[in-house]
Amino acid sequence: MAIPPLLDDSVTRIAARVEASQMFSWLGIVATPADDHLLYRLSFTEDHIGNPVLRALHGGVISSFLEACAQLDIIARVEKDVQVQPVSIHTSYFTSSRPQDMLAKVTIRRLGRRLAFLECDGWQRDQATPVARAAIGLRIIRPSSADAP
Repeated sequence: MAIPPLLDDSVTRIAARVEASQMFSWLGIVATPADDHLLYRLSFTEDHIGNPVLRALHGGVISSFLEACAQLDIIARVEKDVQVQPVSIHTSYFTSSRPQDMLAKVTIRRLGRRLAFLECDGWQRDQATPVARAAIGLRIIRPSSADAP
């Protein structure tokens, strides 16, 4: 299946999903259009600090942010009312983070009817130097799907 373009209401749909999720709201995720993709922002708060001595973002916050971006990117591209569930997540950490916002970009590697495989890079200073990268597999549950729980 070809990767569908962003829908006209993708930012609105993402904002509604963020508002409906306590975790996504706590992360302070904001999406903005950038060419043919979305740019995601984790809005930094002191609650995101994992090590108060280093003042670095908690690794779980980073991984959760990258996973959320992958989920939101699918929601921004497919029909309304679709649900997504993580199947697999592998996060690689490349460098220490700072106590500031993090940006992320999602790349869809494969999108099928029931599964999607994505990569998400998160960075702070420079996109060419990511803090972390996540390889994510998502299950897609469509409203009319026979495999819906």
